[in-house]
Amino acid sequence: MKKLLLLFSIVTIASCTQSLEPSIENINSIFQSKDFTSEYIRDSHDKESMSFRDDYIVYKKAEGVKRRTITYKEALFINDFIQNQFQSHKYNNSETAVIAILNTLKKVTLKIANDAMDYHNLINKLDLEYVSAKKK
Repeated sequence: MKKLLLLFSIVTIASCTQSLEPSIENINSIFQSKDFTSEYIRDSHDKESMSFRDDYIVYKKAEGVKRRTITYKEALFINDFIQNQFQSHKYNNSETAVIAILNTLKKVTLKIANDAMDYHNLINKLDLEYVSAKKK
């Protein structure tokens, strides 16, 4: 029983996500895993996320989930968005909205302006806005 408890403790500690400083190197190390999530969090009750694995994107928000393949051009849109948010993070002390970029091992959190226009423009470019909660 003690060995099982010790093994469970080691697995739990090892599975914790490490929070890293916002830097290009840390963000790129998460992107290189090709299995990561980008969460847009306005407050504790308002969160949307885009998860990526290989060529697929899974967009989640309160109204539902949309899954589909992602093109290279769309990946560039997302990369540009993250770069712009990283640049504004350097000059923003706001804690009202954040973008968290994470995988199972690492997490980088960017404080961003509460203006959600850039994020919604990205969602529209990716044609993810019309999410239906109905299951087929």
